[in-house]
Amino acid sequence: MREITVHLGLGSNQGDRQTILRGALERLGAVPGVRVVRVSTLRESELVGQGPPQGAFLNGVAELCTSLSAAALLDVCKALEVAAGRRVPAPRNHPRPLDLDILTYGTQRIDSRQLVVPHPRWRERAFVTEPLQELGVDLDLLATLTAPVVIDDPAALAARTAAWLEGGCVIGLVPTMGALHAGHQSLVQRARQECDRVLLTVFVNPLQFGPNEDFAAYPRDLARDVELAQQAGADAVFAPSVGQMYDASFASHVGVGAEAEGMEGAVRPGHFGGVATVVARLLAMSRPHVAYFGEKDAQQLAVIRRMVRDLGFPLRLVGCPIVREADGLAMSSRNVYLGPEDRVASTVLHRALLSARHAFARGERDRDALLARVRTVLASEPRAAVDYVELRREGDLALLPAGEVAGGRVLVAARFTAGARPVRLIDNMSLLPGPEEL
Repeated sequence: MREITVHLGLGSNQGDRQTILRGALERLGAVPGVRVVRVSTLRESELVGQGPPQGAFLNGVAELCTSLSAAALLDVCKALEVAAGRRVPAPRNHPRPLDLDILTYGTQRIDSRQLVVPHPRWRERAFVTEPLQELGVDLDLLATLTAPVVIDDPAALAARTAAWLEGGCVIGLVPTMGALHAGHQSLVQRARQECDRVLLTVFVNPLQFGPNEDFAAYPRDLARDVELAQQAGADAVFAPSVGQMYDASFASHVGVGAEAEGMEGAVRPGHFGGVATVVARLLAMSRPHVAYFGEKDAQQLAVIRRMVRDLGFPLRLVGCPIVREADGLAMSSRNVYLGPEDRVASTVLHRALLSARHAFARGERDRDALLARVRTVLASEPRAAVDYVELRREGDLALLPAGEVAGGRVLVAARFTAGARPVRLIDNMSLLPGPEEL
C-alpha cells in the first residue's frame, strides 16, 4: 500500500504530559509502516465540553506517513492509549493520560461507527486548528472534506444510511423545509447527543401547500442551511429536488385521521396528508432509529405519531421544546417576513399563551374561562387576525369537553397582514411547564 499523509491529534492531561506524548510518538514511529514526519508545538488548553473538574491538556498535532489502513492505524492508536493507562471504554470528557485522534487520512472521507475522518469537530478547537496551520495544512481544503455531506439523490441517501446501519450506527433524522434557525439547530444538537449519525433533510414539500399558499415564496438558502447544519453537528444533509422526491409516476399518498381534524387541518385542507406522505417517504428512505420534531408544530407531531404507530415504522419519535426569541416569539422560518410593526405585534401570541398558563397556576380550571383569557389578550392587538384558539389534550390533541380540566395544551394561530406580505404564525404552550422550563 502506498504511503498516506496523516495528521494525528495529540492530547494528555494526566501524569507527566510531555513525557507521555513523546513516548507515544516514539512507540508510534517504531510501528512498521508508520513514520513520524514532524510534530507541531505543544500547547495547553482547557477541556472543551462538559466533564468533571480536571487539569489542563497539553495538545499538539503530529504529521505521519503511513502505509497502514485507517482502521489499522486506529487500532494502533487505541493500543497506545491503553498502554499509557487510559481506561477502556473511556468515559466521555474524563481526564486521560493519552488521547490520539486521527484528524485527516490523506484526502479521504471515512464514515464508520468507529472512525469519522476528517475529525468531525476539528473546526471547533483552536488546539487543533492552530497546530494544523503550523504544519501547513490548508484548512479551507480540509473544510471541503468535512461533514455534512450534501446528498440530493434518494438512491445515494439509501446507500449512505445502509452503510451506517451495517456499521451498527444509531441514526437520528431531523426533517425540515430549510430556512434553518436556532430552533432547527436545537433538534440536530439533541440528535447529536443521542445518535451515532445525524441526517438533516431540507425539502420544501409541495404536497403540503394549498393553491393560495406560499410554496413559491417559501425562503430557500441551501448554502446557509448546510453551514448551520454543520455548526449543529449534522453528518449529512439530504436536499432533493421536487422531481427527485416525486417522479412523474408518483401516485401513493398517506391518509390521516382524527389528529389532523380542526385547527391547521381546517384552515389548510390537505396539508397534513402532504406532511404524512413526505415524512413516510423520508422514513422509508433513511430508516432512522429516532426522528426529531419541534413541538411548535404540535398538531403535525400528533399526526406523525399516529402515522408511525398505524403503519408500524420501527422508530422512536422525539418532540423537542419550542425555541423562542428573547421576547417570546416562537422561532419560525416565516418570521423573516414580518414587517417592523407586525414583528412587535407578533409577541401577543406568547403573551396570550402565558396568560392561560398563569391562570391555571393560580387555580383556574374551567376550559372556557382559560380560553377566554387567551382571546382577551389576542384581542388587545389589532394587527393580529386570529384563526383559532383551542385547548386540547396533551399528546394526541383530542378535544377537551367544557368544564374542569386537569391540564392540556393551548394552541393559537393568527395572521399579520400589515407588512409587505401576509404572515401566518402558529404557537402553542402546555398549561403545565415542562422540565426544561422549570
